[in-house]
Amino acid sequence: MWPIRKSKVRIRPLRGGDIDIIMRLHRELGWNPAFRADGSTLRGRLTALIGEEDALLLVAESAGKVVGYVHGEIVTYLLFAGREMLISEIFVSAGARGKGVGTALVAAIEAEAVQHKCFRISVLNGRERESYKRGFYPSLGYEERTQVANFIKRLDWGEEGLPAVPGQSSDER
Repeated sequence: MWPIRKSKVRIRPLRGGDIDIIMRLHRELGWNPAFRADGSTLRGRLTALIGEEDALLLVAESAGKVVGYVHGEIVTYLLFAGREMLISEIFVSAGARGKGVGTALVAAIEAEAVQHKCFRISVLNGRERESYKRGFYPSLGYEERTQVANFIKRLDWGEEGLPAVPGQSSDER
């Protein structure tokens, strides 16, 4: 099945040698505040995810350069008759946007979701993001669910550089 070619974009699984390129993409788009400045947090997470059974990391190449990636996770629910593919991240470099790279990445992860017998695919998209404002996901057939609220709670597992749990000293971590 791999690699997939769509127009001038080639989609393939992420390899260990791609990690530095993915880290550059993250820097271009702004580091996640939980990542350490030297990139060790992201490097460790990417390295671990490469071998996980329910994780999918795909990269998009154009003219021989990695210009984007998508990370999907397969989630199994007890209440539903199957599994769901969750697109947890999709990044396309600024110079490659609007050229079919994001569309090719989404198509590839959808194909993987079907192959893994997922009953649906979902993605969280911030309303302030350019992709939301221009209707990227609806243009691909995705529907925004207005009846569902997305709640999160920040957890601190004691990693250096992360906010401490209120009332807890750094020595107690």
